[in-house]
Amino acid sequence: MKKAILVAFMLTMTLGTVGCGAKNEDTDIIGGAYEPTSISLHSNESEPVILGTWQTASIGYEADGEMQPEYYVQFTDSEIIYGHRENDEFVPEYADSISKFEELGEGGYKIQAESESGVQYTYQSAEGDANILEYYATWNEEEFSDMYSGGSSLSKCE
Repeated sequence: MKKAILVAFMLTMTLGTVGCGAKNEDTDIIGGAYEPTSISLHSNESEPVILGTWQTASIGYEADGEMQPEYYVQFTDSEIIYGHRENDEFVPEYADSISKFEELGEGGYKIQAESESGVQYTYQSAEGDANILEYYATWNEEEFSDMYSGGSSLSKCE
């Protein structure tokens, strides 16, 4: 009986402690009072698939007249997050869904995404430079030469 009460108390304390700092996680409790108990946490937040922050080649003006890239980009395993910088911090504005992610040879990437309005596009590492992601307004590689946009292409800034 004492063992069951102790296990229940420990579970309550563990879940309470973990829950206070958890952001968006699911908890599984396996076992019970008379079995070994394990707790596993599964995060609902996406992990970065391409590290760092990227920026567009196109330049825009801020309200204070300062010139900056039109937008900054971060990648997770399910989204391309577009935003801007304030005080050297990335501030998300909107995200597009990643439909296909592929690691290419030589450390490059190919990411096919779709916006909420249904626009399909591809970011693909430049040949020989994994720090440049070229933008194509299509998923069809046969159309890449016609659908390339240098101003929407990205370069790694961190």
